[in-house]
Amino acid sequence: MTFLNDMINKVSEEGTQHEDSVSREVRHTLSATLAEMLDDCDDMLGAMISASDGRALAERLQSGLDKHRFAAMSSALLALSDNVIRETHGGRVKNVLIQSDDGNIFILHAGSGLLLTVFSQPDANLGMSLAHASKGAADIAALNLRMDT
Repeated sequence: MTFLNDMINKVSEEGTQHEDSVSREVRHTLSATLAEMLDDCDDMLGAMISASDGRALAERLQSGLDKHRFAAMSSALLALSDNVIRETHGGRVKNVLIQSDDGNIFILHAGSGLLLTVFSQPDANLGMSLAHASKGAADIAALNLRMDT
């Protein structure tokens, strides 16, 4: 676990150094997409868009959450899930769902080199939340941005 934690810390530190690598216009567009998605679903508590390399690009998170750390962890979880599916010849990952007593987290691919992480309430309607998250990911993918390195 120490190795994994060290890697997440390294990637999140690198994310802070590359924060200006995306234009304000792109960040504004991504932020507007997040705002629309969150306004449409009361069960969602926050969300972020990040690059597959772990850089945070846009976020609407609860206070106290480190966007760079969550971007790095989301990227790692989705990449690991992609590898598990590839090894089992299971097609393409649609989403990763983490359920806890205090809430749920969805991580989805959102276009080439982008991913969407959504935080929802513990008593959220998972089907409705996933439908809104999937629409948000499709909206982000439709922007046709390439953020992979």
